[in-house]
Amino acid sequence: MKILVIQQKMIGDVLLSTILCDNLRIAYPNATIDYMVYESTIAVLQGNKSIDNLILFEDKHKKSNWEFLKLLLAIRKNKYDMVIDAYAKIESYLTVLFSGANQKISFSKNWQKILFTDVVDKIKIPKSNLGLIIEQRLSLLNPLNLKIDLKTFPKLYLTSEEVNFAKSLFKINNLDSTKKTVMVSIIGSSLEKTYPSKFISEIIDRIANNYDVNMLFNYIPNQIELARTIYNNCQKETQTKIFFDVIGKNLREFIAIMNECDLIIGNDGGAINMAKALDKPSFTIFSPWIDKKGWATFEDGITHVSVHLNDYKPDFFTYKTKKEIKKKHLSLYNEFNPNLFQKKLDVFLNHNLLNISRAKKTEIQYKKYSLSGLVITYNEEHNIEKVIEDLDFADEIIIVDSFSTDNTVKIAQSYKNVKVYQYPFENYAAQRNYAISLSLNPWILFLDADERLTPALKEEIIQTVLEKKSHSAYYFFRISMFKNTKLNFSGRQTEKILRLFKKENAYYDLQKTVHEKLIISGTIGTLKHKLIHFSYSNYSSYKQKMIRYGFLKAGDELLKGTNPTVFNLYIRPIYQFIYLYIIRLGVLDGKNGLIISYLNALSIYVRFRELKKMKLKN
Repeated sequence: MKILVIQQKMIGDVLLSTILCDNLRIAYPNATIDYMVYESTIAVLQGNKSIDNLILFEDKHKKSNWEFLKLLLAIRKNKYDMVIDAYAKIESYLTVLFSGANQKISFSKNWQKILFTDVVDKIKIPKSNLGLIIEQRLSLLNPLNLKIDLKTFPKLYLTSEEVNFAKSLFKINNLDSTKKTVMVSIIGSSLEKTYPSKFISEIIDRIANNYDVNMLFNYIPNQIELARTIYNNCQKETQTKIFFDVIGKNLREFIAIMNECDLIIGNDGGAINMAKALDKPSFTIFSPWIDKKGWATFEDGITHVSVHLNDYKPDFFTYKTKKEIKKKHLSLYNEFNPNLFQKKLDVFLNHNLLNISRAKKTEIQYKKYSLSGLVITYNEEHNIEKVIEDLDFADEIIIVDSFSTDNTVKIAQSYKNVKVYQYPFENYAAQRNYAISLSLNPWILFLDADERLTPALKEEIIQTVLEKKSHSAYYFFRISMFKNTKLNFSGRQTEKILRLFKKENAYYDLQKTVHEKLIISGTIGTLKHKLIHFSYSNYSSYKQKMIRYGFLKAGDELLKGTNPTVFNLYIRPIYQFIYLYIIRLGVLDGKNGLIISYLNALSIYVRFRELKKMKLKN
């Protein structure tokens, strides 16, 4: 079988679309897989064994119809069985037409069924933290019905010579190998995509003032004047940490240098995408006229974070076309002061730098089990002491409080072994990710303030963490209590929740703000002993909780594009009540089962009622 994948775009698109070649290689190991790209992008494809041949679209093919025709005829001679067109423009349409392939796949447009055998609708809203651009590319594989676990992460490949080159360059320029190295993408692919130099200098100063690191700038020789301006805008002490002349002469050298860095911060563009493909943490600043949902890939609020002015000042974008926003990009950029996203940047830096040098970090001695116990709180003065006492076996206890108005913080601070932080509440997922970013240990145990561990469960947790061949995460079955009475039914009989996990293998999905979802890389096990959940102390507090969940979930539904139909507003709440009270045997829990079933149904009604209000307001 011979397959041609077409992606005639810039570096970021070409790199991300290699996941098509990677998955095709797994599905068809004996196939010949060719990749048609611009000649200027081949640096990000070197070493990729999923690709057999590069079909280069060169400048001469743009300038000369005769040269383009010769290229098309050469493609015709290759006799491809399948063509996947990820570019979907006139040049690639002609390539597909001349290819003579039996199967031709691309994105759906009104007339494309004439040219393509299979078309897929372009995804408009991302369904995961992979990012819209990656979900769209992967959707091109849907017509093939591949029976494989899809690879979703593009990669860059370096030779040993390139790795040694970067190490030698760092050594020659006296970079301290005990310190972490931060790459700053100071200039975007165009001026319209370049964060103002005064602001980027402020960010560089902030990093230098708070972390003992080496700092490199990403720029090319013809951008040296702007790079020098940014450097000169930095404080004198900051300049001592910047190695201004350590840059690559070409794209491969940049990749090698980036491979030696620990993270990247700065303008959206090819540098950020290459850093991600090297598995480096990234903090991306998007231009006001770019829609970040396409290129905000692998967002988890900790390892990969992005910011956009629309996140903070959405009124500037209401009823504005992309063209109108682009015309005003300079004035909009000036509104995008780094103070707006200071807290997000701090979370990112704390997690990925921690103000600990490489040498010192390797010397950290974890105490007993290398376990951090985490709790997020708001007005939990009645629960906080008991949950802290339950976590007394953990190596560290971290409380992240959403500015409680009761004595929660005061009580927590009275324990010498407890670290207390206050962080503004955005949503549950963001709050939990922030708590994770503060932890020092490889294992995380997350408890809600109203959850309790039995002695048997504590012992099982300890043995699990000490076990060398462990899973990446563990489910806990829960016993739910309402007014100190156990709920045996009402949907609670099989309730389980992820509470114990390895820090490096997990993060909370920011797309799920209520009943937040933990994304796990690796296998999941289940602990034998049960967690006790005292969530429902009385009717009024539980009612308030369920109404609050309804309000928060309305925002999730708005992002997903859900409509507040009659079915959602009225039929779904009724079904939820019947499901919990009859099907899940809530009736056997007596009055408590009736209350639980009713309030869960109420929460769904509130969710879609508020969604309707949001839709009308917009």
